[in-house]
Amino acid sequence: MHNKRASLEISIQAIVIIVLAMTILGLGLGFVRGMFKNISSTTEDVTEQVRQRILDDLIQGDKKISFPKTEVVMDRGGSAILTVGIKNRKDVDLFYKMHFTPISGPPDVSDTELQQFVDYFQFSNQEYSLSAADSDIRNIRLSLPTTVKTGSYFLTFDVLEQPYGSTNIYAQKDFFVVVRG
Repeated sequence: MHNKRASLEISIQAIVIIVLAMTILGLGLGFVRGMFKNISSTTEDVTEQVRQRILDDLIQGDKKISFPKTEVVMDRGGSAILTVGIKNRKDVDLFYKMHFTPISGPPDVSDTELQQFVDYFQFSNQEYSLSAADSDIRNIRLSLPTTVKTGSYFLTFDVLEQPYGSTNIYAQKDFFVVVRG
């Protein structure tokens, strides 16, 4: 009889411990989910602030383009969103395309690999239009494969004007992409 009572007490204690563990686990998961919701809203706020800063920069300054970063530092296999602003400073509509031009790379990168580096920029290659004195914001994703060589890559971001089929550089901004191992 004494042995059955001890077994019953151990069983009750085990059940209490399991219930407490499940409760704590549920509270922990709820806390983590709440934190991720806060991080998502913070990320959206920061993205909107960057967009607004770029628009303010275009409106207040005499710039044709606003490319807020002069250096992008990334790990191999990583990706980042680059936000650029373009302002039409002409009295007529501007028809343009965006383009990246590689200038130089690390010493062990061949010319072919350097030219292929621009393929890591993902954006619509379509022709855009801006009416006179209007501005626009575009997002560009830079996705680096794990096979890219580490080092510093020097590029230009070009806004190519498209009048009557010719290609002229409307505005240009140079920047670096530093790839870490």
